[in-house]
Amino acid sequence: MKQSCGFSVLVLLLAGAAFLIPAPAGQAQSPGDKAQQPPALLNAPDAPSEQSANAVPQPPFAAEMAAASKGESFENVPAVVVHQNPFSRAGIGVGISPLGIGVNSTLLLTQIFDARLSGNYFAYNNGRIEVDEFNIYGGLHFATAAASLDLYPFNTPIRLSAGLMLYNDNHAAAVMRIDPGTSFTMNGQTFYAGGSNSAPLMGNVALAFHTVRPAPTLTMGFGKFIPRSSRHWSFPSEFGVAFTGAPSIDLSMTGTICTNGQLTNCGNAANSSSPAGAAFNSALQAKLANWRHSLNRVPFFPIASGGVSYSFNTPWPGRPSARF
Repeated sequence: MKQSCGFSVLVLLLAGAAFLIPAPAGQAQSPGDKAQQPPALLNAPDAPSEQSANAVPQPPFAAEMAAASKGESFENVPAVVVHQNPFSRAGIGVGISPLGIGVNSTLLLTQIFDARLSGNYFAYNNGRIEVDEFNIYGGLHFATAAASLDLYPFNTPIRLSAGLMLYNDNHAAAVMRIDPGTSFTMNGQTFYAGGSNSAPLMGNVALAFHTVRPAPTLTMGFGKFIPRSSRHWSFPSEFGVAFTGAPSIDLSMTGTICTNGQLTNCGNAANSSSPAGAAFNSALQAKLANWRHSLNRVPFFPIASGGVSYSFNTPWPGRPSARF
């Protein structure tokens, strides 16, 4: 009797344990199934939930990085811009323009300003040119010296400059010799050079481009004469005008001038003491007035140049300043 009661209690305990262990879906699980499963299956992780399946993949060490940067904030640190001190760099250069061969020297003032001195020179003599029995000896002479202040807006390579042409000796000149008996027209009137036995008819023409001295200059260009970097070479250009005033012209004549082809009505072309001289000088002054009126429409001289410049550190560069 006692053995049957003990056996019954054991059966009841095993049945209760079977109810405590859930069976897989669609399959009945007996009390002994769990004990028959391999250890690997018993320790397998649970199936991923729907929330973890939709999670965004994280990069490796994301958790460690997040923990290390906890409580810290990051911001962009502006770069340091190094500015060159005044007078720390200078430059010398050469160029070519309608004023001739030019040289210039430049000194750095600030990050956007330079001071510049420049000079130009050109000379040309053409020898003798014969045109319609007129023997002409002409030449050009250009010589200038100027000072200017260069501005580079917003520290760009574009340059705006204002200055003064302190020295200006730009002019053209010609000497004419007219063969005896040659006819020519002056202000609509016909005149004749004196005969071979008279004083030869000669003229001197002068055209000057320096009515206003010193002359203001206004130019613009591209390229810095002194680069704001470690570079030494630059290739600046410049375009503008010098307000030199309208060119002045003068013409003076000497020798014998005649008003008829027979060369009988003649006089001195340098004065108005004779009828022929008076008629010639009246026509000459009227023609000069016409020429001067035309030249008054051009009160400036063009400036256009291009060249090369080399910059270097001066003996007093100072210490570079920094701005954030």
